[in-house]
Amino acid sequence: MTIAALRSANSIDVEAAAHSWLSLSKQAWRAVNDIHANGVDPLKENWKDRVGEAAGKRLQEQAQILEAGADIMRGVVMVLDGLSTCITRAKLTLNSALDMARKHGLTVDETTATVKTTGGAAPSDDTVVQEINAMLQEALRDASQADKLAAQELRKLGAATCETDPRKALDDLQGEASRIELSMYTGGIPDGKDPRLVTDWWNSLTDNQHKQLMLSDPVTLANLPGIPEDVKVGLRGGPNAKYDRAKTVQWALEHWNDKSRDVFDDNCTNFASEALRQGGLRGKGDGLWGWRGDDTWGRSEDAGGGWLDQRVDYSKSWAGAQNMHDFMMRHGGQEVAPNEVKPGDLVYYEEDSDHDADDKKGVIHHTAVVTAVAPDGDIRYTQHSGGQQNASVDGRIDGFQEHRGHQKLHYVRVNPNWY
Repeated sequence: MTIAALRSANSIDVEAAAHSWLSLSKQAWRAVNDIHANGVDPLKENWKDRVGEAAGKRLQEQAQILEAGADIMRGVVMVLDGLSTCITRAKLTLNSALDMARKHGLTVDETTATVKTTGGAAPSDDTVVQEINAMLQEALRDASQADKLAAQELRKLGAATCETDPRKALDDLQGEASRIELSMYTGGIPDGKDPRLVTDWWNSLTDNQHKQLMLSDPVTLANLPGIPEDVKVGLRGGPNAKYDRAKTVQWALEHWNDKSRDVFDDNCTNFASEALRQGGLRGKGDGLWGWRGDDTWGRSEDAGGGWLDQRVDYSKSWAGAQNMHDFMMRHGGQEVAPNEVKPGDLVYYEEDSDHDADDKKGVIHHTAVVTAVAPDGDIRYTQHSGGQQNASVDGRIDGFQEHRGHQKLHYVRVNPNWY
């Protein structure tokens, strides 16, 4: 990557391509729904002989092909969105370095991406020269890593155009694309070995880009030398926070597939509770009944073992999605709009149809931890049951509803009022 190449990179064109792929993905999903509504479902009801069954099967196969294609295309959108954002960010860092050079009367050699110096350069300029050179290299590194990741992932998605298994397309291909997009943002953050460079880099970005980074990778920023302390405090929940949101996110991302704490058949809410606990959220017990009281949340340190131990050592709100949601809402929690969601919040899924035989309409049946929000507002969550790390709400909701029925999503900000 050179300065000239970065200058010529057009994030607007990449963003336009992402919008085109998103439109195609949505069209494919509309076709899937049309096939079911006007073909598969009527055939099941009105043409029940072998011919009708064969026709329905054929239509179902076509719907699955379209579903797989829609989810793969959504993965393409994620990669292009990540590339576009990183190009814009790298250009800002580059321009900031060039502006600093002009301010100090220095010239940049665009071939080597370093400041041109002469033997008579004043010693006081040495530090400035080092800062400018470091920022130039950081801009090129940011753009290069994003370009490399995007190229590799787009080739992989392009080679999967014959994939017809919706589950593989969603979980494996789109799931990886979701993580790659976030990796682009993380990969553009300086490593922190030079806190001065981190500060210069941070100051070169706009307020909106600060917000984007804080939402897409709170864990890295909260632990990075050179990031302003007030930003770090905000990432952890603010000066009066009752638990550390960054630690909650970090634990969830590191343990999404760790089964060592599994004690139930379905551990999605157990996982979310443990993530909050690891972030410092204190339990609420009952002086008489311990965790067995009706208005409690928590678990014992030695919880686990047989079913009797589980009942003794865990509150009802610890592992039941509906129970946990209701407890948190009774005790200071608030539901927030999707555009206000932050890493460290929770997302609950409520059954909103009669499609699923196990959960009735109106039942909250699933819990996950919000671990990132992409710059385009797409919320990413991490869950344990049906393990997913930084999975996309927007990218997965159509497939989820195809098999489970329509869902209501509730985003809850935990704000304990019991301590």
